[in-house]
Amino acid sequence: IESLLREARQQGYELMIATSKPEIFARRIVRHFGLDSYFSYVGGDGLDGERPTKADVIAYVMESVGVEDASQVIMIGDRKHDVLGAREHGIASVGVLYGYGSQEELVGAGANCVVESVEELRMLL
Repeated sequence: IESLLREARQQGYELMIATSKPEIFARRIVRHFGLDSYFSYVGGDGLDGERPTKADVIAYVMESVGVEDASQVIMIGDRKHDVLGAREHGIASVGVLYGYGSQEELVGAGANCVVESVEELRMLL
């Protein structure tokens, strides 16, 4: 995944994380694995549950970085909540099967595309 992140940044993609995990922990995890330099923003829920849905987190991240045009955003995720949150904001979504979700879950939620591997995601992007 790190080589994909590196290539995406080199190609001009701005990478952000929108996670339902508490933001403080998400940032620590990304930093622990040495991936923080690839992401312009890591956003998540607050410790008080102020952003309870993925759609809330996506809105928060987009607002935090000043994204105004949802057509320029792609949500890549492994669960239906990622897809549904993206759909709520008019964002294209790619479901990935190398996480926790299944093909049925991601397609059922309305993912625009589903890929089985990091290499397949690389080719799609």
